[in-house]
Amino acid sequence: MATYTEHLRERGPDGLAALLALRQDLAAPPPASVRALGARAASRASLERVLAALDTHVLRVLEAVVALEGTVLPAPTTEQLALALGEEVDDAVATGLAHAVLWSDDGLHPCPGLADLIGPYPAGLGPSLGATLARRSAASLSTLAEQIGAPAATAEAVAAHLAGPATVPLLLTDAPRGAAQVLDALAWGPPVGRMPDAPGPAQTAVGWLLAHGLLSGGDPQHVVLPREVALALRSGRTHRDQPPAPRPTPRDVPAATADAESARAAQDLVRLAGGVLTAWGREQPGVLRSGGLGARELRRLSTRLEVDETTTALVVEVVAAAGLVVDDGEDPPSFCPTTAADVWAALPPAERWAQLAQAWLGAERAAWLVGTRDERGALRTALDPESRRPWAPRLRRAVLGVLAEGAMTTEQVHDVLVWRTPRAAPALHAVSAVLAEAEALGVTGAGAVGAAGRALLAGQDAAGTGAALAAHLPPSVDHVLLQGDLTGVVPGRPSEALDALLTACALVESRGAGVTVRFTEASVRGALDTGRSAEDLLAELSRHARSGVPQPLEYLVLDASRRHGQVRAGLASSYLRGDAAALVGLAEDRALAGLGLLRLAPTVIAAQVAPATLVAALRERGLSPVTEDPTGQVVLLDESPRRVRVPRRAARTADAPGADPAPDVAAATERRLRRVARDLLAGDRREAAAGPGPEPDPSDPVLALAQLRDAVAHGTEVWLDVVGPQGTTRRRVRPVHVDAGRVRAIDAEREAELTVAVHRIALVTPVQADTTEGAR
Repeated sequence: MATYTEHLRERGPDGLAALLALRQDLAAPPPASVRALGARAASRASLERVLAALDTHVLRVLEAVVALEGTVLPAPTTEQLALALGEEVDDAVATGLAHAVLWSDDGLHPCPGLADLIGPYPAGLGPSLGATLARRSAASLSTLAEQIGAPAATAEAVAAHLAGPATVPLLLTDAPRGAAQVLDALAWGPPVGRMPDAPGPAQTAVGWLLAHGLLSGGDPQHVVLPREVALALRSGRTHRDQPPAPRPTPRDVPAATADAESARAAQDLVRLAGGVLTAWGREQPGVLRSGGLGARELRRLSTRLEVDETTTALVVEVVAAAGLVVDDGEDPPSFCPTTAADVWAALPPAERWAQLAQAWLGAERAAWLVGTRDERGALRTALDPESRRPWAPRLRRAVLGVLAEGAMTTEQVHDVLVWRTPRAAPALHAVSAVLAEAEALGVTGAGAVGAAGRALLAGQDAAGTGAALAAHLPPSVDHVLLQGDLTGVVPGRPSEALDALLTACALVESRGAGVTVRFTEASVRGALDTGRSAEDLLAELSRHARSGVPQPLEYLVLDASRRHGQVRAGLASSYLRGDAAALVGLAEDRALAGLGLLRLAPTVIAAQVAPATLVAALRERGLSPVTEDPTGQVVLLDESPRRVRVPRRAARTADAPGADPAPDVAAATERRLRRVARDLLAGDRREAAAGPGPEPDPSDPVLALAQLRDAVAHGTEVWLDVVGPQGTTRRRVRPVHVDAGRVRAIDAEREAELTVAVHRIALVTPVQADTTEGAR
């Protein structure tokens, strides 16, 4: 009989490369040989990872293989497996073989270690007859063989006879009343029942079943139904119910509706992201000690953007994920836009959205956690480092992948995901949150994935994804209808120039198919604050107003301009005061131009530098200035050198938007995996050239488990070097079961059974090996 390692070796370099592509954890770091690869593939962590990605149908097939392979019957073939499950299994078997959780020679076999993950009762079936009969004495076996008509009084012969399809029904014809009912109660699992306490028909029936090998004593209070007996009672079926895959009926959402709604939300995202960059470019919010954004700052930004705090938190998270905002690392730290924000702002609107959507899709952060409380009761804030969830990108792709098949409700999407990945099924609230975020960001529209969302899921670059969105954006409008009541209407999507103008000088009252704005003295004053004059502002409005600028709006602009700048403020870091004669000529001295001197009065001069720098410069000019405090008292300057904290490295890094796309990662990965596959086979050849017996591999401790599982599968003996309180002892044993970090074995020399924790095993050596080397 072949082994799991031999099966992997027979795949060849192409087959091994395909396996490594499906289970990339097996290649990091690259194993030394195919034997080491097999040990790693059978490890619990790797099997957990691959099973988490398999659907319910494949997992049911794996469970059936584990159940049938653990009997005295031959290993099942694909055809026998289909009969046992009552459904087609070709695709599921092919998936299991491709992922190396199944392997085949004369039948299908589970990967070593798979039975441990499936559990002790696969498909509700108990232990095999071989395991239950092995605990009987020779006299008990002889009596049992005589009672059931077995050809020989050995455990193997008795088990094979009981496993025959006609044996169990034939024995039950002479069974006492209630025996069949006991078996029927245990047939479909769980296979463990309680021993009747009081004498009566039930106790008589159970005693008869125990005597005829149809039940086995688990302990003094319980009985267990052997696996082969249960299969005979089930007519060879491993599973009673075969629930079909969920096939929800999608809602009918026209593609035009989905694309239009997606485009509308995408425009809002770009506008809100620009608002965050503008607001934080002027005034940077501080970073909390925990690393997040304060609730007060989030509320202030939400008021400025005129959206709810949930939407604001989502936009902030997306902007940060795109690398447009980072912790500046100063003391105290604050969130500040990066230089990449200017590059992003120069892109067309559709490409700006594409970069934000790509950042959201791949972000390892759960924005929906903002506003909830953690395990300690602390409020989770936006940009909180503790909100990182490595599984978030996989969840988003899985949810959107299901939704791409048709518009569904949250519950329908969740049902499909539970079927596709039952061992890693997401919570319903997480699915709901992803769908809500996708709708708010324009990845979906009207509950369906539009053209832009499909381009995003297909992995297109920002230009391609942006082009898919741009095709469904309404045409831009470059004119505004100004009215005498100081309002204006843009009949469509405003152009970039018009939108920037209206944002600077007006308040947006509504957005939708068009934009309605209102001009106020405060909004006009905001435009004048940017350096525009009244004439410049009126000229810009005239260029975009079809019917000209109404007189009330012109008066508003001119009145605001007259009052604008009557009071002026400036920045001064220090000042000089003294006799007018002592200050004569200082402000006009070209040698002191670098100090930024400005005469405020004959006896007062303001400066743009620190007091220490000002005093030092004047002393070089031959003057003798002193410093004073706000009360006029003379103070001494601190002559100690100035020190600044080394800026912290930014908490996150991101490629600058607009950068050149990465090289073909898929092709590079394929080449690397092929190289690893060739190295594995080369490692096998080196091991074969080194002589018989396994080589120790301290870098891969799971080899010990692999050897123990091989010994269980083939019934061979091994030497165990076990570390204990008195040192290391060596025992010759036959392993019978490996599970949960323990190995149960039979010590034939001492006629005893022992259970040893795997971490206490220092060395495993096959008995037939000529060397004492083993696997650590």
